[in-house]
Amino acid sequence: MVRVNLEPLRRHKSLVITCVSLAVLIIALAVGVYLRMYPIFIAERWGYGPTLQELDPYSEYWVAEKLLTKGLGYYLQLTPQNPETHIFWYPWGRDFTRSSLPMVPYFSVITYYIAHAFSPSLTLYTWMVYVPLLFFIMSTLGIYFTARELWGDIPAAISALTGSLMFISRHLAGFTVKYSAGLAFLFPAIYFHVRAWKRDSRVSALLTGIFLALTAASWAGFNILLGIIFLMISLLPLLRKVRKEDFIILALEMIPLTLALVTIPFYGWQYLIKSVGVLIPASFLMLGIGCGLQKLAEKRELVISMPFFKRTRLLYTLILILVGVVGIGGLISGVIHVKGKALAALGLSGVVHVLVSTVQEYAPARPDAFIQFQGAAVVVSLLMLIYFAYRVIMKKDLLDLFVGALYLLSFYATVNLSYFFPYLNYLTALVSGSFIYVMLKKVMAEGVRKDWFISMFSILIVALYVTAVVGQGVTGWAKTYEYQAPMLLTSGISLAVDAPAWQDTLKWLRNDTSDNSVVISWWDYGYWISVLGNRTTVADGATLNATQIELLAKALTGSEEEAYITFTQKFKADPNNLYLVAYEVYMVDERNGYVYVGPLVLGNYYLGADAAKGIAAIYRIANRTPPIYQYQPPQSRIAYSLPDWTNETLQEATLFKIILKTAYVVWGDQGFKAAFPYKNPYRPDILPEPNMTIFQPAQISVSKVLSNPNIYVVVSVYKAVSPGES
Repeated sequence: MVRVNLEPLRRHKSLVITCVSLAVLIIALAVGVYLRMYPIFIAERWGYGPTLQELDPYSEYWVAEKLLTKGLGYYLQLTPQNPETHIFWYPWGRDFTRSSLPMVPYFSVITYYIAHAFSPSLTLYTWMVYVPLLFFIMSTLGIYFTARELWGDIPAAISALTGSLMFISRHLAGFTVKYSAGLAFLFPAIYFHVRAWKRDSRVSALLTGIFLALTAASWAGFNILLGIIFLMISLLPLLRKVRKEDFIILALEMIPLTLALVTIPFYGWQYLIKSVGVLIPASFLMLGIGCGLQKLAEKRELVISMPFFKRTRLLYTLILILVGVVGIGGLISGVIHVKGKALAALGLSGVVHVLVSTVQEYAPARPDAFIQFQGAAVVVSLLMLIYFAYRVIMKKDLLDLFVGALYLLSFYATVNLSYFFPYLNYLTALVSGSFIYVMLKKVMAEGVRKDWFISMFSILIVALYVTAVVGQGVTGWAKTYEYQAPMLLTSGISLAVDAPAWQDTLKWLRNDTSDNSVVISWWDYGYWISVLGNRTTVADGATLNATQIELLAKALTGSEEEAYITFTQKFKADPNNLYLVAYEVYMVDERNGYVYVGPLVLGNYYLGADAAKGIAAIYRIANRTPPIYQYQPPQSRIAYSLPDWTNETLQEATLFKIILKTAYVVWGDQGFKAAFPYKNPYRPDILPEPNMTIFQPAQISVSKVLSNPNIYVVVSVYKAVSPGES
């Protein structure tokens, strides 16, 4: 009988585990990169090259292209005084230095120099499609090393694998935005912070500050981490004695961040006293107060004469409560200025502008979305909050306080604002590693032989958990990645089909309109029109001028005359070069000769564009009540809010009037009539062809996206003529 000598493996068990952990990390990175490249695979399958995803990346590309061609210092010249910026937010222009962050364009250009050296044919545009893959790798390494520092090799490997499988929209190829860059620097910052306070490492503290500064230069979401560091520092005096080293480590973490905030125009020095940056000096203040009270309690003579100083923990707790009340009051009153998105994340949506609540990703998260995006990982991570609380209360563990509080606040923010899901998904992958650690801690320390039943049970639980994560990754998250076609190629509809209507429109604007044209649409498409169409717009995804968006909303929901006056007088557009763009889906019923105007309800599937946004957002921002019809399909529990196309006021609203007119322009000559089928499916209401008095069709691009039923996506461009000349 051949016997295998396992003694060398036992002696080098730690090395073997580390090698296995690193192997899993490499697999996780490879799988994660592959999944996130699906937008490139789809674009190439349809005959296109790598394409930027969604809308905001086009703004980042525009800035990066300026830096590449005019020098890295040109960023500071992208202000309203520069005529080049007037292609955005006409007639005022855009101050990119104060309304955007510099990291994405700088990172893209600097890394492009390196990539271009190896591939001279590579363009900046193509490179920026690949940049989010680098951001994914950086985030995953941050997750892996944080979990490894806290809980060991095996939890780190499983956390990295979990994060790589989860659907993270912001790290899709082409989704090159502030958020995607912020995640790349945030998780390394978390790692070095954990390492600094675990090991009293000044080098790690300095690296924490550097990565915090890089995160702040990328994404304002760094404030979540800053807030938790403040909370950790504030509670430190209640957990243990404050040391001189604590002040040094905190200073090394905060100095680079402070320098970044002061020097980046987006923030400025006022951010340290009038916004979330106030937490930086407040952290030193709270640590100083805690240290001072502890030292006073050590003075015997003082305690005898003033016994209340003996109860320093109670005194400090009261001060903490006071600081918390003052902080909340400052947020509500506006003394501490934070943007509407941050207020909504804190649950203070009642004091934010209506514009915030009309953005889909700024809506509260659905409960089922947590299971959809995070699966078993969110279940075990929430359970581990109990473990963290126990460790904080019983063991006075500072890092468990940090991790638990970070996860709790991040989860709460995501409940209020689904925008944070990509960040929370990664954080959940990280925190779930603690569950693996608790399950396997005894097994790793003592082996299986001692208390073998408990050991085998723990191993079984971990195996079931990993199976659940991988299973959802293969059957759920991977399938989601497979349908992530670039938005431009699908013309923005939620179907993974090649629909070039928007590309055709942008090409026509770029080639067949004058350079001084002003092209107006709802703000969503502003970046496409400005960057790809090379034409001036009045609003885009920056949503930096709420007043201008309100005026735009009132124009689109008002009469043609009202829109014309707003565009020519308030937006100062040239009446002879003024265009209005609308975008909608239509269903053609060839059998009955009807064209059904979107949004469309197809069973339990909802397909819409501008008309849906009109009743959900544009009317609300205009402070008007939209004409709505509630439709519930037969044998369905879901009721859909649809624009009541039979309402005469709706038919006369400029945006809806154009959408309805387009149905007759495209299909009217073939004898089709526009109709609204939802009130009476058997005898649909006929919608009369509107009489356009000012805006006339100039270019209409049509793409068929489905057959049986026949669904089309249509982008309409209407040109203004002087009133009375139409």
